[in-house]
Amino acid sequence: MEKPPAITLSRDHVKHALWDILVETVHSMILYPSHKSYVMDRILPAEPSIEPVDLSSKLGIPVGEAMVILSELRISAGELEQEISQPSKVKRYGKVCLGGTFSLVHHGHLSLLWTAFSVGEKVVIGLTSDNLVQKIGKSYEVPPYEVRLENLRKALAEHGWLDTAEIMKIDDPYGPSVTDQTIDAIVVSPSTAGRAAEINDIRMDKMLTQLEVVVCPMVLARDGKPINSSRICRGEISPDGEVLSRIAEDRQGTASVDRSSTDPQSALTRLGAP
Repeated sequence: MEKPPAITLSRDHVKHALWDILVETVHSMILYPSHKSYVMDRILPAEPSIEPVDLSSKLGIPVGEAMVILSELRISAGELEQEISQPSKVKRYGKVCLGGTFSLVHHGHLSLLWTAFSVGEKVVIGLTSDNLVQKIGKSYEVPPYEVRLENLRKALAEHGWLDTAEIMKIDDPYGPSVTDQTIDAIVVSPSTAGRAAEINDIRMDKMLTQLEVVVCPMVLARDGKPINSSRICRGEISPDGEVLSRIAEDRQGTASVDRSSTDPQSALTRLGAP
């Protein structure tokens, strides 16, 4: 059987001279937040490699809006590496938080961390204790806390993030996010965004300020499906998204996405950008 082509995602359109105008225009649309939430909750879990033109047709929205939504909610491993290598921008928050098990630090985790350190001066990382891991009941073997802590620290140091990070052991799913008044925002993945709503409900009950919710982009492997620990532990993909299992490739079939095929100029024209 002929090997199916790898999913190809390109962010070349974000370098277009009119991209910032498109983003500003889309963000000003009244229904944009609702459209983005719907794509995150309903579309991407089922069709992670959907093309902007197909998303536009499915939701009845301009191609330009579809391009912006997808550029904010998903990214390829190669694109993520390029983004991480870029100079950091002005931070929007003084202190942000995130949480995870970090069984092994893969590109999905790097997206979460990169997003957090891109927006926050200081990042509090809640690392699940061994007791909490047992309560969660992972479908794969999770290394002991001390091993995960050391691997996380190495990853942070490798990317220059360790000095502005504070790692805390957490014994419940919320950690300091429901008690610390000094935290400004919480960074979550598209698949865990619902947890942020729970956290803000608890903070409201405690009369604490609501946290801004920042969603990191989902990282797609070479087969167009999300990078996660379960797939890595099953031997389907590597931590950076390379396909290791022929079974995974066969399931993908002949699907191929090339985001660079969408002409940003025509999308800008549809939105009336100059």
